[in-house]
Amino acid sequence: MELHYPTLFRFAERLCGSPAEAMVLTQRTFRLAFDFSLALPVPVNNRAWLFAILFDKFLEGHRAYTGELAFARAR
Repeated sequence: MELHYPTLFRFAERLCGSPAEAMVLTQRTFRLAFDFSLALPVPVNNRAWLFAILFDKFLEGHRAYTGELAFARAR
């Protein structure tokens, strides 16, 4: 799985626009992948799975951020 780190990091950097945020997002992705790796069936496409986790975590953060902005504007 570590083989995919540079590609995932570049993807995260494009999404976030910041190397620091991309590093946090990539590390979070690998932590989740490691936590759930034993529950996966043996023939799994690790690269696709990692990208799916990373994008899902990015969207969670984006939704939380935009929700906070919408809440602040409504006040």
